[in-house]
Amino acid sequence: MAAMAGFEAAARLSSFSLAAQELNMTQSAVSHQVRALEEHLGQPLFMRLNRRVELTDAGRDFHDTVAATLETLRLGVRRLGFYIKPGSVVLAMPPSFASGWYMPRLAKLRADHPDMEPWVVTTEEEVSLAESEVDIMVSRGRGNWDGMMSVTLFTDTVWPMCSPSLRSTMPADPDGRTFLDFPMLHDETEDDWQKWFLAEGLDGGALVKGLNFSDSGVMLDAATRGFGVCLGSINLASERLAKGELVLVGDTGMACTKPFMLAAHPRNLRQPVVIALWDWLVAEADRGLSGASGQARGGDE
Repeated sequence: MAAMAGFEAAARLSSFSLAAQELNMTQSAVSHQVRALEEHLGQPLFMRLNRRVELTDAGRDFHDTVAATLETLRLGVRRLGFYIKPGSVVLAMPPSFASGWYMPRLAKLRADHPDMEPWVVTTEEEVSLAESEVDIMVSRGRGNWDGMMSVTLFTDTVWPMCSPSLRSTMPADPDGRTFLDFPMLHDETEDDWQKWFLAEGLDGGALVKGLNFSDSGVMLDAATRGFGVCLGSINLASERLAKGELVLVGDTGMACTKPFMLAAHPRNLRQPVVIALWDWLVAEADRGLSGASGQARGGDE
């Protein structure tokens, strides 16, 4: 690699002495590196002239490859800085949780912990905490966490909700049957419209009409844009509800089957920055419960 660096600098600058200055080496050292590289390749790379050098045709061809390779390596080394920078902590979570719960609180996290540098990984897949570089994971429900530390952040509630414009077209006191007359939005959680209708003692039929989304956060976005009424998470929709972008419909919500959980490998919770983020997430979840309960009690007022 040292020979490659010497060759690239000499080729770019057309001078062994200028390459030596750039690399903080002696001219003879650069010359020796290039000669060793030429012997290894069995091919002259430079034409040695009086006070300068010029690339041979083979040298020009090889220089393109070497320059691109060294630049790729430099970029890779720079990217390593993300892994070792002070305050770095890796946090994995579902995309819907990231957009609906984490992002609305990011400014507060930055204000509370200005030296913390969270690295957010969004995934629906369960992360192997024992084998991955993830420090803390947010998960809907408990996974295979033998030997891990875990705590419940909050048990969620889903509630019929839609945009204010769509709500204005509904009856003043809607009931479950009302929703059958409007576009319905569906996600892929267990706490779906079918379960909600059964809990209400209503027959909703097949309940397959309407747009479907694998990401609950995208479903909430579709509801905000007026595409239909969804059975949305009170916690993940809290910012949109507070801004009036979404409104709750009716007076009945439903507790979710699986709570949002926080999990980490015990070794990670020996790091002060990881402990600080863990404690902050738990405190924010506790603080948010009263707000979410207040929104739910407000219902369709």
